[in-house]
Amino acid sequence: MSSPAHNLRSRPSNMAPSSASPLANGSPRSSTSSSTRNRSRNSPYLPTPTETLLLASYPAILLFGAAFSAISPQTRAAPFFPGTHAHSQEPGLSPSYFARKDNVLNQFFVKRGWAWFTLAFAFWVLIHPALASTRARARAAARWGVVTAFWFLTTQWCFGPPLIDRGFRWSGGKCEFVEMKVEQGEADTMNEVFTAAACKATGGRWLGGTDISGHIFMLVLGSAFLMQEVGWVVLRWRGRRELEERSVVMPDGAVKGAGVEAEADGVSVANVVDALGLGGRVVMGVVVLSLWMVLMTAIYFHTWFEKLTGLLVALAALYTTYILPRWIPAWRNIFQLRFSPALANKPNNKPPPPPSPSSTINPTKPFNPFASPTAALLVSPLPPSHNLVLNKFAVVPEHFILATSSFAKQTHLLETADLDAARRCIDAYKSAGRELFVFFNSGEHSGASQPHRHLQCLDVGMMREGLEDQEEDKEWGVLADRLGDETERRKLPFWTVGEKIAGKKGEELRGVYLRLYREAAEKMGVEAGGQSEGEARISYNLAMTGDVMVVVPRTSEGGVVRGPGGEEVGQLQLNGTVLAGTALVKSEREWDALRQDPGQMREVLGRIGVPNGK
Repeated sequence: MSSPAHNLRSRPSNMAPSSASPLANGSPRSSTSSSTRNRSRNSPYLPTPTETLLLASYPAILLFGAAFSAISPQTRAAPFFPGTHAHSQEPGLSPSYFARKDNVLNQFFVKRGWAWFTLAFAFWVLIHPALASTRARARAAARWGVVTAFWFLTTQWCFGPPLIDRGFRWSGGKCEFVEMKVEQGEADTMNEVFTAAACKATGGRWLGGTDISGHIFMLVLGSAFLMQEVGWVVLRWRGRRELEERSVVMPDGAVKGAGVEAEADGVSVANVVDALGLGGRVVMGVVVLSLWMVLMTAIYFHTWFEKLTGLLVALAALYTTYILPRWIPAWRNIFQLRFSPALANKPNNKPPPPPSPSSTINPTKPFNPFASPTAALLVSPLPPSHNLVLNKFAVVPEHFILATSSFAKQTHLLETADLDAARRCIDAYKSAGRELFVFFNSGEHSGASQPHRHLQCLDVGMMREGLEDQEEDKEWGVLADRLGDETERRKLPFWTVGEKIAGKKGEELRGVYLRLYREAAEKMGVEAGGQSEGEARISYNLAMTGDVMVVVPRTSEGGVVRGPGGEEVGQLQLNGTVLAGTALVKSEREWDALRQDPGQMREVLGRIGVPNGK
């Protein structure tokens, strides 16, 4: 046969334009908007430049405090007591009001510090519009849970004494007053004074070892946590995403940009104050108080080494919470999000309801574009039983249809001739140095819109178009090519079955198809063991590449897409392109909502068929 690739190249293009992007990046309005952002990739193993600047402020404050303490005449003249980690607390001898432990900020802010951090965080999460979705709030709450666990284990309890007190004992520290009791035989065990709180309660003094500064640890951890949670949301709420991007490690080891739940590229405000909102301003007030008390602690309390260790422990907790997860390969960018507004005008030729018995109106026969394709749409006959037809509602240029010449039902099982015709198209593209992705939709939940049997064909090179100049996108490949491997299939949120088909054709190829169909039916609880023709008993999508055939059973066509405020903005309807790793959206509102909250995509994918693992 003449090459489909050659025939398509020689025809004028009447394809509807579409834009593509992996779920976390891109814009339907400009194919270059992403590339201008990607100046250089930040390492996923290190903080971003903005994060580094914020974290560097803490050692800078400690250094300034140490220098001020060394040169201040009042501080140098005031006696310092290592046992209490403080200067004299007498009003006349204390170098400053903030050098006294009874100062109002120490009593009512620092000593209740984690409660203040938690309240400020909760207020922010509950009222800022960028965090209106349940998923965004759940992720933020999970991060709060992680940092709270670090705070609790370090300062309150760690299967006994907290880590700070364990470190003090391991470094040679002891409770001075109780040591005297032990020598005099008045204490039975040291367990009762294994913590600083117990030591002070018995009238002793915590002396000797290294006492990590709990105030520095808590203030740094809490304030940096709040800045991490608020900062990224504010940058994206202002439309300043282009400044920098965090990076993550992909399952294949590639380093790519991370889409975050806080981004809202479609919304921009005039200034940081407006972007913060009331919740953000409350958070920043708590952060400012924290930084002030870090400075006061740096000047008046603890030794330099104790403050340094408190800082390092806090930074380790922050690294574990925010940076370490970027190393871990995750479900990211497996699916390409493609904006295809032409689909909004696509008719749905599902069978109309039967007329009532009393009706005198003759039912209208649905239009069949494949019965006698016009010269403008017919690419080429494919003897003996098929035609190549241009798709009027193309999702990429050169999107064409492989339709039967005479009517055959879309809901019936595919025949050997259908699969052989698909194989011939794939091989013709391969001989031209190109790749072809073929898919088939069958059944009410599959995304099928025409009753006349047809397979759809997409040029993989065209699917990549618009991604080549985007560093994080150019490694995108057809998902189905990986699904011949069961390990790869398990990574998806929905169950699939696949088999390698390299070199197979004719009855051998159809044998693979029937095995996959029957296994998919069995997964749905439907008996199809002996079926080889007739009406399919399940809805399903099939995908073919040169090497792999994949089937996914379907229970739903898609799901609702919601905007930042939880309002419905559209429906994500998925057909066989899902096996290419492509999701098609019809409107810009759907596009923006899915990029703002990529988790919605995974939720919908988990509902279109049998959830993986079941």
